[in-house]
Amino acid sequence: MPSGLARVVILASIALALTEAFRAERGSNIARGMFLILTYTGNIFDKMILAGAGSITAAGQMHKFGGIEVSYAVWLLAFLPASIVTVLAAWRLTLWLYPPEQSNLSHGRAYFQTELDKMGPWSVRETKAVIFVGCTILLWVTDFWHHIPPTMVALGVGLAATLPHVGILDPDDVRRLNYMPVFFVAEAVSMGNVLEATKGLDVLTTGVFHWMTPLLTNVFSITAVLYWAAFLYHFLLASEISMLGTSIPLVMDYAKSHALNPLQLGLIWSFAAGGKLFAYQSGVLIVGYSYGYFAARDLVRIGAWLTVVEFAVLMVLVPFWWPLIGIH
Repeated sequence: MPSGLARVVILASIALALTEAFRAERGSNIARGMFLILTYTGNIFDKMILAGAGSITAAGQMHKFGGIEVSYAVWLLAFLPASIVTVLAAWRLTLWLYPPEQSNLSHGRAYFQTELDKMGPWSVRETKAVIFVGCTILLWVTDFWHHIPPTMVALGVGLAATLPHVGILDPDDVRRLNYMPVFFVAEAVSMGNVLEATKGLDVLTTGVFHWMTPLLTNVFSITAVLYWAAFLYHFLLASEISMLGTSIPLVMDYAKSHALNPLQLGLIWSFAAGGKLFAYQSGVLIVGYSYGYFAARDLVRIGAWLTVVEFAVLMVLVPFWWPLIGIH
């Protein structure tokens, strides 16, 4: 499920069922822990695959202003170790910060088996949807071979699902879609075009990155400075789409003017957008927060820890893992 918003909504329904099965109260550690972890990882994993709105925006800007092709497979491999570490770290942090009131779920298996039986067997429509999603993922992870952009794959499969006799989506499903996020992303991306056309890009590059230049002496300092600079820049432009849409052109311009690898700098900067402390910084966090199972201070608490964990992981990935997959 490439959309972070969709993942949170789907997993929230499962978390609600688990909360009911545990007979946990809304303010309990069990409920808070589950909703916190599904919300924050729903946001952060969007930066580790080329599927979320933020990573797609960044990849488009890297191609336009950096002149580089960013494939789904390369993006996936670059952050695959980080994904594994994040799963383990988030799990342990949640159990440590919010120890559950009860560790065992009595009659849990029977409860979920009963709910599963109520759903009945898979329908033909559900089976077709699984096949379409599987084909989409297969085309994404092999884009280095066929060179079809991930966005074109998604659009093509989405349109194919609306064809007559396919039976997955009908015209009413398409009409009910909320197209405002599409326009919002387009507006954020267009800010980069405005900066380039008005020469504001050169002014911002000089002003924003001037103080960084003496600090960027090796791969370790480059990784550290870019990560925390992007983290702080995110506070100024709350939306990660706006943040990436306006800043990736600056990063690409800086990389080219200083003979640095645009792909490497772009990946570091995009990944840093995953570190957040407040719900207003991401639509995914807002959706998870809206369920009312955790408070704003809980998000700050888990966000601060995971932001540091992601930084530590990145400090290992960039100098040691990325050269092995061709990102020097």
